[in-house]
Amino acid sequence: MRRFFLVSQGRALSYAFSSFGLAATAFAAARGGFLSFMFSPPGLPVVGLGLVMLGLSIEETGTVRRIRLGAGIRVLAFVLVLVALVWAIAVGALGSELVVLGFTLFGAGVAGAAVGFVHDKGVVADVRHDQPIRLENISADYISLRVRGRDVNVPTSILRGVALARDLDGRGVFVLVRSRDDVVGGDELPWVATTREGETFILTEHEAGLDADVLAARLTEAAAAAREGGYR
Repeated sequence: MRRFFLVSQGRALSYAFSSFGLAATAFAAARGGFLSFMFSPPGLPVVGLGLVMLGLSIEETGTVRRIRLGAGIRVLAFVLVLVALVWAIAVGALGSELVVLGFTLFGAGVAGAAVGFVHDKGVVADVRHDQPIRLENISADYISLRVRGRDVNVPTSILRGVALARDLDGRGVFVLVRSRDDVVGGDELPWVATTREGETFILTEHEAGLDADVLAARLTEAAAAAREGGYR
């Protein structure tokens, strides 16, 4: 259920319910047309929803900097919802005949939005936040990962190549290894292909906390260092 409030549909419903709730109690403050509505208590969550969608779009373009920027914009969107609540109370929402209905709807909406806020705040601090796979370290000996609470170690010596990847969620790196059987805890990894050259799994920028090109370069350097007997 929690994951639903992190995707675009769940976020849209959360902000829509927040707007509906405030519209039921403070709609008088929005009289005067479209612009008047948008810059009123029930309009601010709509503005916030626009910021959420903008933030998601920016994050999907990839790079750690843009991931953090997108999450930061979504944090700002949640702040707008809280400002809207204070504003609605200031203009008399508590005296509305629909106060119970309005704040029930608002409460349901803001609860969902709060789930997104906690997630987004964590992503601003560390883009690996809430990821089932997290890159912990790259050395001449191992690529160390934390996968769903378990340690997974990929010997650097079995790396056969890397390639940049792109999907609907952003950017990443395809990692080709000799065999998953050589990986400690390898069954936990997201294997995407098996060829004569070996087997491939993918690491995203969210999971690595690194830009895809930087991650690819570091993996290539680690593989070269493993062959030479040391990682600098």
